[in-house]
Amino acid sequence: MNGIHKWLRNLLNYNLLKTVCISMPVFITLIIVSFMSCESNGNEQTLWVNSAKVDCVGVGPMQCFQIRSNENEPWTNLYQDILGFDFEPGYIYQLKVAIDTLATATLPADKSSLEYRLVDVLSKQADPLLSLNDIWVATKIIKAEAKSMNSEGNPVLEINTRSMSILGSDGCNNYRGKIETLSINKISFGPIMGTKKACRDMDIPNKYSAALSKVKSYKKERLELILYDETNKELLSFKKID
Repeated sequence: MNGIHKWLRNLLNYNLLKTVCISMPVFITLIIVSFMSCESNGNEQTLWVNSAKVDCVGVGPMQCFQIRSNENEPWTNLYQDILGFDFEPGYIYQLKVAIDTLATATLPADKSSLEYRLVDVLSKQADPLLSLNDIWVATKIIKAEAKSMNSEGNPVLEINTRSMSILGSDGCNNYRGKIETLSINKISFGPIMGTKKACRDMDIPNKYSAALSKVKSYKKERLELILYDETNKELLSFKKID
């Protein structure tokens, strides 16, 4: 009987040891994964990425992402890639990213100590503002025909939403300026600089320049763009140049 009891104890101890040996690696793995998850979650952030890269200068001329941490902030440049992120121009992304701090001792002098890694793509939406990114010829100024008698022809407006800038001709002089505000149905321009040439007919150029400085909103319908002042009065009408 004692021999049987001893045999049973040995069998139980063996099975217990076998279970512990099998479970221990799994247990250790779970601890490591849990630790990494906790560490990663502490560095995770939600970022919005704009629909196009912009020219920027880091250690040299390059193309930068434009990012922000919420939809009410202005865009700022990110001077590095986001690991694992497959960017497609024309879409605004909402991303969850992990931001890791790298050991600076082994980093090249021109490399950031922060590394951005994609965790998840939360949303991907076509940028509605890209439809403004075109060349437009004026057809009306305050609902009157914008026919210029000058050789330069009708005023032209080129909008670049990527560089937040405009340029064109007022029907006599060339001009350029910055887009000061831009959102759905809202647009305004900063100070506009232009050449100072005198033309035979300055009526259309002067009216166009005055109207452009008062623009606060817009409406786009197919190939037509209409700009309004702060009281929603129509200032300028354009058609898209093919």
